[in-house]
Amino acid sequence: MRHFTKDTARKILSNEISVETLLEQYPEYQNEVLQEINKLKSNNNESNLIHAIMDKYTANAKIAKNKMMKSGLNEKTVNVFLPEIIKARFAIYLLEKLNIAASSKTTAKNVRFNLWDGTILQKLLFKKDFERKPVSLGLFKFCWRLVRNKKILMPLVNKKGIYCFYSKALIQELSILIEGKKCVEIAAGDGTLTQFLNDKGMNCIATDDYSWEQYITYPSFVEKADAKTALNKYNPEVVICSWPVPKNSYEKHVFNTDSVDLYIVIGTKDPAYTGDFDTYYSVDHFSMEQSDHLASLILPPSPQNAVYIFRRIKKGRG
Repeated sequence: MRHFTKDTARKILSNEISVETLLEQYPEYQNEVLQEINKLKSNNNESNLIHAIMDKYTANAKIAKNKMMKSGLNEKTVNVFLPEIIKARFAIYLLEKLNIAASSKTTAKNVRFNLWDGTILQKLLFKKDFERKPVSLGLFKFCWRLVRNKKILMPLVNKKGIYCFYSKALIQELSILIEGKKCVEIAAGDGTLTQFLNDKGMNCIATDDYSWEQYITYPSFVEKADAKTALNKYNPEVVICSWPVPKNSYEKHVFNTDSVDLYIVIGTKDPAYTGDFDTYYSVDHFSMEQSDHLASLILPPSPQNAVYIFRRIKKGRG
């Protein structure tokens, strides 16, 4: 049985130790996770498996964290429950890797756009290579119906850290919400959204912890910083995040930052694919609005697209 110190527990709980380091230090827990996922796989069909994995490990991690915090990180309690935290991080990391692998596998099977589709989408969505551009909504609606094999677009670009495309109309609407306020984008990836907003005259800073460095080429303007560090450094009035990792550990810091009055999340309605919905539904000092209008401006269109707007609830004068 492993022995964990209070300091190690604190670092793991605050995500100061990367998943890659944890995998090297505690390989036996990775093996346990793989065995447990195989059991889940035998009891669930493919469409339910992701939900089953997320539900199991996030629930276990939540219980474990509560037990440890209530004990004041008592080492006896830590040694019982910290492995559940490590295993949960392994499981989520594995799901991310599987998503990338699935995209790569699609490409490896020579599933690719024909010349017709490829030419249309390259001109419509990209400046060059995988560098995105703001898309005219009207032009997209016209061209999209001409694309024959629509279903392979997102699997082909997911492995580059691209989960959606931004219409010009969406950037305009976001600019209206942000205008005149200091904005920080957390988990910004390649910084595309921040770049588009700044091109509209916004004051937005892109930040990311670079944890996807093997898949994403981070431009120099994306500052290497985890969400908590970036929020403490810049004290923004507005925070924005596009496609946050499901059940992540960083969005909670947005709601705990006193300077933040507005938080905008671009993602999906499904907690298995984006967002820390446990935190969304537990905060009581922010209102939560799901904007169908803004979601309709995300490309390609999908009934699962979602934009959530959180506004700080101002206390009335007593």
